[in-house]
Amino acid sequence: MTITSETPVRDIAIVVPMAIPLLERFGVDYCCGGQHTLAEACSRRNIALLQVRDALENLQREQAVYPAENYWLYAPLRELTEYIVTKHHAFTRDQLQLIDGLMAKVEQRHGPRHMELFQIGKIVAVLGSELRHHTECEEKNLFPYIAALGTDAKPELPSPAKGSLQMPVTRMMTDHEQAGEELRMLRKLTGDYTLPSEACPTWRALFRAIEDLEADLHTHIHLENNILFPRAVKQAQMEHPAPAM
Repeated sequence: MTITSETPVRDIAIVVPMAIPLLERFGVDYCCGGQHTLAEACSRRNIALLQVRDALENLQREQAVYPAENYWLYAPLRELTEYIVTKHHAFTRDQLQLIDGLMAKVEQRHGPRHMELFQIGKIVAVLGSELRHHTECEEKNLFPYIAALGTDAKPELPSPAKGSLQMPVTRMMTDHEQAGEELRMLRKLTGDYTLPSEACPTWRALFRAIEDLEADLHTHIHLENNILFPRAVKQAQMEHPAPAM
C-alpha cells in the first residue's frame, strides 16, 4: 500500500495494523473519523503531515516482517466476532465497573470544590449505559448472524432488519459515533485528562481508567467499523443477493 496525503486513515489502520499505536500517539482518529484522508486528519489535529507520513512508511517496512498483523482481514467471521467479545466487550464491561466505582468516590471526596466532576460523572454514566446496551445487542442479535455467514448455518437477521444486514450495522456504527462524541466531550471537560495539583490517587486512577477505556474502544470500533462489518455485509450480499428488478 502506498500511503499518500489522500489515503483514508481507516485504510491505513486496516492494511498497516501496526500503525494504530502511532495514530493513537498523534491523536489521529482512525475509527469513527477514519473516513478522513491523512491530510485532513493531520490538519484537524494541527500535525505536520510529512512527519506522520514518514513514520507510517517506516512502519510499513517493519510490517513486512510481521504478515500475521493482517490476520483479521481473512479469518473466519465467527472467530473475529468471538475475539471482539472476549477481548474488547469483556474489557469494556470490566473497565466500566471500575470507572463507576472510582467516579463515585472522586465525586464524593472532591465534588464540592470541583463541580465539573459532576458533569464528568453524568457523561460517564450515559456512556456506560449506552456501551453496555450496545455490546449486549451485538452479542445477542447481530454477532450470531454474522458468525454464521460463510457456513452451512441459515441465520436469521434480528427484527426489524427486514432482510438487510446493512440496517443493524448502520445502527451499531451510529452508536459508535455517539460513544466517540461522548469521549471527545470528556477530553474537553478534563483538558485532555489534566489533573489538578491536589488530585488524590483515586482521581488519578479514574482518569487513567477512562483513558484506557478510550484507547481500547478505538481498536474495538476499528475492528468492527472497518473490518468486521464491511466483510459481513459483503458476505451477506454474496449469499443473499438482492432480487433483480
